[in-house]
Amino acid sequence: MKKIFLLIIITFSFWSCEDKTKATPELDSIVISPVISILQPEQTIQLSALVIDKENSSMDIPVVWSSTNDQVATITKEGVVTGVGRGEANIYATIDNVQGMSEVLVSDSRRRVLSEMFTSST
Repeated sequence: MKKIFLLIIITFSFWSCEDKTKATPELDSIVISPVISILQPEQTIQLSALVIDKENSSMDIPVVWSSTNDQVATITKEGVVTGVGRGEANIYATIDNVQGMSEVLVSDSRRRVLSEMFTSST
């Protein structure tokens, strides 16, 4: 009888010591869409950021948005980009040390921007 009681106590001890915590997914990358935007001054566009973990699953984590050139394009905390003046700016979505990037071109003329894109890539 003592052996059965001891076996039951040992079984419950192991069962209660299980690790019931779930592992926190580890952030891997941030993908911004669209990757390249062509805007005119005062025109806006909504960017979206897809946060991906090491298991290649999406994560619902807010990003911090920033622009490399506020004279060309600004961005709100909701991801809305506004063209300000002619030029190029990179928009970043950041979480800790992981970043995603989108390029924004602002021009008065859409034809001129397309021409600049094709000539600068060669």
